[in-house]
Amino acid sequence: MKNQLTIAGGLLTVVSMFLPMASAFGIGVKMIDNPEGVGYFWIVCGAIIAIVGFVDKKKLNILSLILGLAVAALAFKYQQDISALIGSTGIGLWTMLAGGILSVVGSVKRLREE
Repeated sequence: MKNQLTIAGGLLTVVSMFLPMASAFGIGVKMIDNPEGVGYFWIVCGAIIAIVGFVDKKKLNILSLILGLAVAALAFKYQQDISALIGSTGIGLWTMLAGGILSVVGSVKRLREE
C-alpha cells in the first residue's frame, strides 16, 4: 500500500525549492538559485522521501522519518535565520516545512501499522 502522506511530503519538499524562500525589496530568493547547491541536496532528499512512500518497507520508513525530521528542522532554522536578517519569509519556506511535517507524520503512521 502506498503511503500518500509520505509521498506528498517528499513532493512538497521538491516543489519548495523552486518557490521563493525569502523576499527583500520585492525580489524573491529561491533555494534552487543558491550557488552552493543546497537546493539540489533538498531535491534529492524530497525524491528519496517520495520513493520510500511508494516502496513502503519498514527500514525505508525509518529513513524517510529521519529525512523528514531533517527537512522540518532545517526549514524551521531557515525561517528563524531569515526572520532575523530580512524579516520576510516566502511561501517556499512554509512549503518546505509542510513537506517535512507530512513526511514525519506519514512515516510514523506507517511504522505504527507494522
